[in-house]
Amino acid sequence: MPEQQTDDFLGMTESWFSSVSRDSLELFRGISNQPFPELHCAALKVFTAIANQPWAQKLMFNSPGFVEFVMDRSVEHDKTSKDAKYELVKALANSKTVAEIFGNSNYLRLRTYLSEGPYYVKPVATTAVEGAD
Repeated sequence: MPEQQTDDFLGMTESWFSSVSRDSLELFRGISNQPFPELHCAALKVFTAIANQPWAQKLMFNSPGFVEFVMDRSVEHDKTSKDAKYELVKALANSKTVAEIFGNSNYLRLRTYLSEGPYYVKPVATTAVEGAD
């Protein structure tokens, strides 16, 4: 689909998205913060659908805390939610314009998330002490 992104197509999708609400990105972000997996995943799917479009990437990057929200693995607790978040990360990481818009460090973080997979858990080092009960 990215190769079919003409200026007219991009303009039309941006217009549709912005007509949903006064601040459509924040509307869907609010929905994504709901404790109900159906709503959370539906909002992530909206973000995934627009993630390869430069105008959407600019909105996402310029929205305070959005990049951190995308990279935060502690929000998703069930398989469906983890899979939906991973699809969003994959769509962003595979976009040709994300490194330029999000910056190289954020692009590398997306690529790391992608390579770790949807179910990655950061290992926690513990030290056993002999004789401690």
